[in-house]
Amino acid sequence: MIQTLNKLSQAINDHYGYVSIEGSNFGEPVINSGPCGPFANEFYHEWNKRFKLKVTICFVMEIAANDCYHVLIRLPDGKLYDGGIGVHDESHYDDRFKIEEMKVYDLKLLDERSHGLERTYPRFCPSFNMTELRNLIRKYLDERGG
Repeated sequence: MIQTLNKLSQAINDHYGYVSIEGSNFGEPVINSGPCGPFANEFYHEWNKRFKLKVTICFVMEIAANDCYHVLIRLPDGKLYDGGIGVHDESHYDDRFKIEEMKVYDLKLLDERSHGLERTYPRFCPSFNMTELRNLIRKYLDERGG
């Protein structure tokens, strides 16, 4: 499954690219620079309707600012997953951050921490399209027997 999920991340990165604007997120996957919340939400629903072992949504919180830096998935084995980096663990984040797991799905909290699930991303991901992203997620999860 890890290989399939990393292939999905690569397909997403091939489609949306990497941040090319100078700044703290230069070179990072575009999907992780705004649309991470919609990705996590869609992935959560698509995975959980296919597989017995469920995933949860997590927030990478900046401790000093008490602000959500990133939204991602906790896989059934405890590893983390997002559309840009792929499968990784908590050591990817330094001590400026803490991981908060949303054990019970809460759309209002997810929308708030994502700064709006329905917004556009004109600066980093102007071509973001939820239908295209959903189709990629479905394709790779279905490939795995979902």
